Amino acid sequence: MAHHHDHAHEHAHPDARSALTFSLALNAFFLVAEAMVGFATGSLALISDAAHMASDVGALVLALAANQLARRPASAQMTFGLQRSETLGAFVNALTLVVVAILVVHEAAVLVVGSLGFLVNAWSALALYRSDRDNLNVRAALVHMLADALGSVGAVVAGLFLLRGVYVADPIISMLIAALIAAGSISILRDSGRILLQLSPPGLDVGRIRERLALVEGVEAVHDLHAWTMDGKEPIVTAHVVTAAGADRDRIRGAAIEALHDDFQITHATLQMEASTDPCVNADCGAPDEGTASAARR
Repeated sequence: MAHHHDHAHEHAHPDARSALTFSLALNAFFLVAEAMVGFATGSLALISDAAHMASDVGALVLALAANQLARRPASAQMTFGLQRSETLGAFVNALTLVVVAILVVHEAAVLVVGSLGFLVNAWSALALYRSDRDNLNVRAALVHMLADALGSVGAVVAGLFLLRGVYVADPIISMLIAALIAAGSISILRDSGRILLQLSPPGLDVGRIRERLALVEGVEAVHDLHAWTMDGKEPIVTAHVVTAAGADRDRIRGAAIEALHDDFQITHATLQMEASTDPCVNADCGAPDEGTASAARR
C-alpha cells in the first residue's frame, strides 16, 4: 500500500515580516534624517551616531531579506525551498554581534586599564605634592604625573562615550587634556626660563633692594646690583656698596646684610664694600640713580 506524505512546510509568520519592515523603515528614516542634520550642521557627533545606526539598518535589511527568501516555494532544484535563509540570516547577524561584543570588551578593557593608570598616576602625584613641590624639578614631575592622570581619566570618559556610540568624544577629550597640560607647562617654562636667563626671582623688587641698601647708615651709593636664583627658591644678591672714606665697612656690611634678610628674606648676599675715594672699574658705577641718591640723602 502506497503512503502519501504531504510535506506542507509552514512559511514564516506574516507578523514577523511586518515587524521587520516597520523597524527597517523607522530606523532607515531616522538614519537619513540624522545624517542630513549632521552634515547640514557639521555635527561630528550626529554623523558618528548615524554611522553607528547604519549597522542596525544593515542587520534589519539582512533579516528582512532572509525572511523574504524563506517564503519562496519549493521547486525541482530546491526541494526544501529556501526556508533555511532565515537561519543563515540569523547566523550572519550573530557573527556581527560577536564582533560588537569584542569591541565592547575592548572598550571595557580601555576603561579598566585607564582606571588603573589613573590610580598609579594619582598616587605618584600625591607623593610629589607632599614633598618639596616648590622645587622646580619636582613641579615638572608633578605636572607630568597630573597630565598622565588626566590622560587616564580622559581614556575612561572617552571609553564610556564610545560604549554609547559617541565616537567624537575621544578627540574632543584629547584636545581638552592637551590644553590643560599646556597650561600647566607654561608656568614651568616661564620660571625655568627666568632662572636660565638669570632674571630676578618673581616677587623680588630689585629697585626696593637698592633703595633699602642706600638707607643703611654709612652707605653713600649702591651700584652693580644683581639678583637671581639658581633653583627658583633661594634669591641671590650681589652688589657694590660705596661708603665714606674711613667708615667702618664691616659694620656697614653687617647692617646691610641684616636689612636684606629682615626685609626680603635674602640669606645669600655678597656685598663688596668700596670707599667713595676708590677708583671704580665697573660699567655701571658712577653717579647713583635718582632713587638711590634720594634715599641716601634721607
